[in-house]
Amino acid sequence: MGVVRTIALVILSISFVVFVALFGRLPAFRRTPIAFLHRLLWHHIPNGVIFVDQKLSGRRLTRGLSRLGNYLMNEAHPVVLIFFVTLQVAGELLFIPSAWNRLTTLQTITIPVLVVAPYWCLYLSATTSSNITAGNHRKAMLAYPYDYCLFHPGYYCSTCRFPKPARSKHCSLCKACVQKQDHHCIWINNCVGRNNYIWFNLLLLTIAALLAYAATLGHTLLDAQLQERLVPSALTRGSFTAKRWSTRLTWTQWANMWAWAIGVDWQIGAVMMLCMMSCPLALGFLIYHIYLMWAGMTTNESAKWADWKEDVQDDIVWRAEVQRLRETYPRLPSDVEPEDRLVQWPQDVRAKWWMVRTRDGEQPTFKKTGSQIQDDTEASDVPDERWMRVRSMREVDNLYDQGFWTNFVDGMFNRE
Repeated sequence: MGVVRTIALVILSISFVVFVALFGRLPAFRRTPIAFLHRLLWHHIPNGVIFVDQKLSGRRLTRGLSRLGNYLMNEAHPVVLIFFVTLQVAGELLFIPSAWNRLTTLQTITIPVLVVAPYWCLYLSATTSSNITAGNHRKAMLAYPYDYCLFHPGYYCSTCRFPKPARSKHCSLCKACVQKQDHHCIWINNCVGRNNYIWFNLLLLTIAALLAYAATLGHTLLDAQLQERLVPSALTRGSFTAKRWSTRLTWTQWANMWAWAIGVDWQIGAVMMLCMMSCPLALGFLIYHIYLMWAGMTTNESAKWADWKEDVQDDIVWRAEVQRLRETYPRLPSDVEPEDRLVQWPQDVRAKWWMVRTRDGEQPTFKKTGSQIQDDTEASDVPDERWMRVRSMREVDNLYDQGFWTNFVDGMFNRE
């Protein structure tokens, strides 16, 4: 029993640390213990190690670790991808040969499908690029309209030297601007963007299905072994009621029986426990991306919306009607700000409000004809009455949220 408890605690601890490391920065966890643990993991503990190492070795150890960490976190490399594949292959090699002779015909058909599907989705996720190039830049510019809130026309990527399409983001690891960039995923060694978002979500779905099925199948096989060991069929032959091995056992006895089964059939037991602990993490990723599609945003955009929410609470956000601002600030050239009729997004869905922040929270001042509207204010004595303070996020429209079904179709099937 002690070994099983130790294995369970180790797997749970690793899963929790991975969850905190990956999800702790999400806006939903701000001002929560998860955010504190994320800061503890990424900032406070490293700073403490640096302080101790400075005293002991003049930072020789931490400089080496820093170079290693910089490579792992800030360079495109297949290390995590290889670890991911190795872990899956090792689990399958342990589980399947040990269980194969005890499987039904349906199970022997189901397992190869569930095993192959994640590899196929992983391959497509890792090899499908959403990078913006000279050849597809114009198409990327016409994919989505600017919302004049998260994305404004007229900005250039300082690295790629392209006008930035709406919903795009430059990835320092991929060294390219990415169409509808969601995030850079170290598990696939690629950015999740417009072209591989469908494969990434199918990867999450197939991994979650494989983990759930392996955990369920492992439980079924070990339960059958316990039934045969503790209640042989010869003892129940002719009985009108089924007798279960767990009947009338205390919780301690029940746990001890499972510990025995896992210890005897450790290949199946270890993989079953790993799958049981890992499945919630995969499901968490999947549910989060379903939520993003429901909300009509990407992971990158969710962080931007969280910033706007805090700025609205700080009373430093203003909005004005785009059409009224056109009286003073005309459209930019079509290669920087495409005409509305050319953009693929529904023609009746265009930005109505232009959103800005001001550093001092005061109303934006009137700009001279031909100058650019900025998020900060220039010295001026004339407030621009076209701007109204935003008091609540209810006054802010998400141009890219067109209802779950439309968002789902756009996210999964709107590809080049």
